[in-house]
Amino acid sequence: MNDYLRAVDWESLQGPYGPASEVPTLLQTLRSQDSAARAEAEEQLEDHLQDQGLVEEPAAAAAPYLIDLLADQEAPDRLVAYRLLRMILDCVELYESPRPASDVPSLNELASQRSDWWLSRSPEWRRHGGYQRPVTAAGHAAAYEAVQAGVPTYLQVLQDPDPNLRLGMAHLLAAFPQEWATISPVLAQRLAVETDPAVAAKMCIAAGLAGQPSNGAILDAVRQWRGNADRLLHRAALIGLVRLLPAPDTALLAELADCLMDPVEDWESQAGVLVNATASALGGLTTNSVPQLAGLLLERMRVPDPHRHDFLALRLLLGLAFPGGPLPDGAAFDDLSPLQQEVVRVVIDAGLLRQGPMMPRAIGECNLPNREEALAAWCAGQPRSAT
Repeated sequence: MNDYLRAVDWESLQGPYGPASEVPTLLQTLRSQDSAARAEAEEQLEDHLQDQGLVEEPAAAAAPYLIDLLADQEAPDRLVAYRLLRMILDCVELYESPRPASDVPSLNELASQRSDWWLSRSPEWRRHGGYQRPVTAAGHAAAYEAVQAGVPTYLQVLQDPDPNLRLGMAHLLAAFPQEWATISPVLAQRLAVETDPAVAAKMCIAAGLAGQPSNGAILDAVRQWRGNADRLLHRAALIGLVRLLPAPDTALLAELADCLMDPVEDWESQAGVLVNATASALGGLTTNSVPQLAGLLLERMRVPDPHRHDFLALRLLLGLAFPGGPLPDGAAFDDLSPLQQEVVRVVIDAGLLRQGPMMPRAIGECNLPNREEALAAWCAGQPRSAT
């Protein structure tokens, strides 16, 4: 890879501190036998490859070297390559879904459409000539594609004896749903023999984030962990199965609804990771694939919990109840379907609009009154006041 480093015009790549001339030396230092030198190089690379949480130009050029380091069994620390690749992914802003296009929008796509509608009516955007959905910047797309090119390596390392490496590879693979046909058979093979519960859980979650309806080995491999005595592993298997099964069963969805609405104090904790993974996996579904999910979410949201935040559940519920998008201007409460009316009642009765600034916006994105008093008056038959 030294030839590769010499072939890149690092001077032409701009990082937070100007030309990325120091990056190749820092990358080479990651192979040093001196652990302190490696740690210092990793810290400096974090500063060169991203700025304030967003990738910089050198990130895409650094990724091939990091992938090669990850594959090198003689390297003193391959996990450093994983950590930097993960950092690059975490700092990429993608505005287009990497999941293969479908004729039926997913719940996540419906939420994005409602958000676009809301922003298009914003007076601030109107003053600036109207709202246009952002597109992924070229540098971010290049960084994502550079990390994606390592999928064959990640699949190879997924079978490494080191459980920490296997755990890391499962995390990386979850970011590439467009590679599911390549990922699925190797993930199935590894899951069938995995003995580390944490690694198995991460692999199941990867299936939930990157997977699509499947049968055969991958479905059997994830299904074997359902019902495991380890609660984390059991729930991770449910997250995987909800994406793999063409028609998830009600018992599975009920448990995921419980998981989704677990109170979370720290979103970086194991519980927070599970809740976010559950929301992402469910958000990849379509309204017609899980018709029973709306009732399960409503049942739980009717019982308020001061320690719980219902935004992720409400976001999914609004997609299920308003698949056609925001209501037309001038709509009355009586114009709503029974499910839509029930959603509005729960929003009022459970005080959801008092849970923070994201909740009023979520309701407003359906063209509903998004203040509690105004929504209650509208439900009682009073005409909506002009805004």
